Amino acid sequence: MAPPPGEVVSEAIVGPQELPTLVWDVSTGAAITGRPLVVDGSEPTVFVANHAGRVLALDTTPTATDRVRYEVLLDGIVWGHPTRDGAGRLWVGADDDTLYGIDPGGAIAVRLRLGDCQPPRAVGPEGTRCDVDGGPTVLADGDLLVGADGVYRIGRDGAIRWHGPGGPDARARHVYSTPTLLGELVVFGGYDGNVTALSPSGEPRWSFSIGADVDGSPVASASGDLYIGADDGRLYALTSTGTMKWSFATKGEIRSAVSLAADGTIYVASADGTVTALDPAGQRRWSFAAGGPVVSAPTLDRSGTLYFGSQDDTLYALAPDGRQRWALAFPADIDAPVAITADGSLVVACDDGVVRALAATPSTR
Repeated sequence: MAPPPGEVVSEAIVGPQELPTLVWDVSTGAAITGRPLVVDGSEPTVFVANHAGRVLALDTTPTATDRVRYEVLLDGIVWGHPTRDGAGRLWVGADDDTLYGIDPGGAIAVRLRLGDCQPPRAVGPEGTRCDVDGGPTVLADGDLLVGADGVYRIGRDGAIRWHGPGGPDARARHVYSTPTLLGELVVFGGYDGNVTALSPSGEPRWSFSIGADVDGSPVASASGDLYIGADDGRLYALTSTGTMKWSFATKGEIRSAVSLAADGTIYVASADGTVTALDPAGQRRWSFAAGGPVVSAPTLDRSGTLYFGSQDDTLYALAPDGRQRWALAFPADIDAPVAITADGSLVVACDDGVVRALAATPSTR
């Protein structure tokens, strides 16, 4: 199962509490904006996909001599994150309006064209409307949810179960946010300015109007509330029936998911350069100002330390109370969320196209 779009917390992992050092790096040749997918086990691997359509499976063993397990070239830019299902197949969406399924050996097993945009790479909204940017999200039964021109529910064999809102013939607006489940409801934000909830079979249940593009990905809390940010700079807390409980205003677009701590603290990143901690009632606990826009969700480790990058070319680590633990300069913007491996190393993908693994002390394994 893929991690949710927001919270990434391991019950067994603590990341670097002190300034880390480089363990290894791999150049992919183009910017990476989707979260690296870490899979630990007998063959520890991180999967990344870049803006050249290159998908790489990288060996995360610190002493590996041949780090690239496989690479696959897709016919489009990948803005989102790769996701792996329970059978080991990797799913990646690209801006050629196609969802790809890649088998464990690196062979493309599924190519599924979504939407009716012609041509797929036309300039302007029509050219991007069907881009497969949202998700994929893997459900418990193995089906996928992906955002393109609306949301699709797709079987592992590539069969489309349903397309919503509006059915297969509707010219639905673009969905960049990662669809998720709120109970049994499928919820997502869209370029129609709404947060939408569909039934498990794709029928409309409710819609909450924001009036601005909703690029942020929804995150459901343990209490059943939904948190989602939008291009109007606000984070919205909605009930399971689509009623607003509160909103919190920043001074820039919110284009990522929030991250949730075990104590209910909500961490929201904004293009105004801030990361803010809110209590479950939406009241600010603290705010940290980076030197540039923050467009990805902070990643939490077991200790509550937050890791995130900014467009000031810096990687930050904050204590749970908002104090800076450390900051590390990079050669370019960091727009992808940070991942953490089982040994506590950070995997950081950068706009210079390089994937770097960082640890508090170099591993000698």
